[in-house]
Amino acid sequence: MKKLLASMTGAAAAALALAACSSGTPADSAESPPATAEVSSPESRSSAGADASANEGTPITITAGDRTIRATLNDSDVAQDFAEMLPVSLPWFRNLDIEYISELSDPLTETGPFYTDVQPGDIVYFNPRDSVTIIYEPTTSVPTLTKMGEITSDVSVFEELPADVEMRIEAG
Repeated sequence: MKKLLASMTGAAAAALALAACSSGTPADSAESPPATAEVSSPESRSSAGADASANEGTPITITAGDRTIRATLNDSDVAQDFAEMLPVSLPWFRNLDIEYISELSDPLTETGPFYTDVQPGDIVYFNPRDSVTIIYEPTTSVPTLTKMGEITSDVSVFEELPADVEMRIEAG
C-alpha cells in the first residue's frame, strides 16, 4: 500500500511539473506570432557547463513595454546560440502565473546538462518544444530543461506584466 501511494504521489508530481513547463497556451490566448529577429554578428561558442554564475557570461537587457529587466546568459551552447539571435523581439505568454514562455521558430543547439533545480529568475530552454522560459515564481521542473542564464534584477516585475507580452532582448 505504501508503494502504491508513493507511486501515485510521484506520478502526480511529475504531471504537475510537466504542466509547469508546458508550452501550450491558455485556452483564451491566440496562437503566438512567429519571432522576429535581426541579424547580428556571430559570437564564439563555448562548451562550458550551464552552471555559470550571474557574473560570467553575456549580459542582456529585456524590455517589456516600459519595463527594463537585466539578465545574464551563461556559457552553455544553447545560451550562446540564443545570444547569436540578439537583438530579437519575441512574443511571450504567462503560464500558470509562474513563468513566461516563448516558442522559437527553430531549435537551438542543446547539449545539456539537464537540470531540475529551477529557481525564480532562471532562464531555461525546454527542448521538446524549442521554447525559452523565464521562471519568476517557485515551481517544480521536468528533466528536459537546460539552464541558459538568470534574471539579475528584481523578478517581481513579471507579476505586473500582461498575460501576453512582446519582449525585446538585446546584448548589454
